[in-house]
Amino acid sequence: MNGTKGSASASDRREFLRQTAVTGAAMALAPHTSAAAAPTTSPNERIGLGFIGTGARSRAHQDIILALQEQGHVEPVAVCDVYRPRLESAARHCGDAAAYMEHEALLDDSRVDAVCIASPDRHHAPQTIDAMQAGKDVFCEKPLTHWDQFALAKQVEAVARETGRLVQVGTQHMADDNYPALIELIRNGIIGKPVHVQCSYFRRGDWGERMPIPDENAKPGPDLNWQRFLGDAPKVPFSVSRFFQWRMYWDYAGGPATDLLVHTFTPIFCVLELQYPERVFGGGGTFQYDREVPDQCNIIADYPDGPTVVMTNSLSNHVPEDTKIRGTDGIIMWGMLQGGKDYGVRIVPFARGKEEMRIAWKGQGDTRKLWIDFLDCVKTRLQPKCHIQMALRVQAPLSMGVISHRQSKAVTFDETSQDFVIA
Repeated sequence: MNGTKGSASASDRREFLRQTAVTGAAMALAPHTSAAAAPTTSPNERIGLGFIGTGARSRAHQDIILALQEQGHVEPVAVCDVYRPRLESAARHCGDAAAYMEHEALLDDSRVDAVCIASPDRHHAPQTIDAMQAGKDVFCEKPLTHWDQFALAKQVEAVARETGRLVQVGTQHMADDNYPALIELIRNGIIGKPVHVQCSYFRRGDWGERMPIPDENAKPGPDLNWQRFLGDAPKVPFSVSRFFQWRMYWDYAGGPATDLLVHTFTPIFCVLELQYPERVFGGGGTFQYDREVPDQCNIIADYPDGPTVVMTNSLSNHVPEDTKIRGTDGIIMWGMLQGGKDYGVRIVPFARGKEEMRIAWKGQGDTRKLWIDFLDCVKTRLQPKCHIQMALRVQAPLSMGVISHRQSKAVTFDETSQDFVIA
């Protein structure tokens, strides 16, 4: 934080940020909901965790849980996957956890208190709904749903409200503790009225989508359940690439919109306390790599009475851009972790007499911290940092952007029907 050391103004700002970070967290980040369901464990008991989906991202979650197990927080007790070799590897990695090829069987395991869902996008919502109805809290990998399943995304919110179960969506940029303070600063007019936002995710290479193929000769059968993998996707013949590299295909993934831009947009949604957009435009294309989903992605989301949010992405060039929230009386900026510019938040008011402020990050991008938040919430029944009400409304403009890109039309949001309208 800038300013003369020991000055009253600097001291006042420090105290303001300290107080709002403590007292504003519940009010600013947690939705007003009915009473949550009772915890499935006592405050001093370990949480029994099951993993649904055991691919590369799940393995990263497993490693976090195994480290937290040593501290007495949680215990991995079950794993589930439709591909037996991967399932058996995960079971061994998690200390000979119970292994299931159908997620319903895992949910029937009485030792499972909560689940981590890291299956392909199209399965996130159905499996989350099944888990909540089985009495389990859920840590669900981003995105909340596949891009064409917005009706299911709304159903996830409804079931969470009905059952009182908790849902944390694994958008690790939401792990930071500074967002309540930023919300209060924006509410109090530090930059005037927010009118324009830009956020981005730039990377060189499509390594996230080109997942390795461990067995070129894999085929459906007792060790690979192709029909369960497809779920409600179009029924197509088995393809080794579709099964192992599903992020490259529209049927199973949304490309950079739901894989990457979700990370940079969710904090924006949080600190500006947005709801549903008025209209969304999506564009981009597949300009470099051989895949169905685009390698360049841009989304413009207009919110009623502002702001306009511009999301940009390229997988061909890694030079980063800072996130910027432009207001009528100032600007808020922060550097993105994946770009190497990790200076935290910079707030520049334009009004005379108001000094620039800087706030260091306190956890942004830390998946481990997001897990600790979730596990604490399982016991306290407080809402987690990236709760379902937020995740649903984040999903809307991302899905609308994909639809707009695919159909070359604007997509609007109808408040009455709570659904998309293709212009």
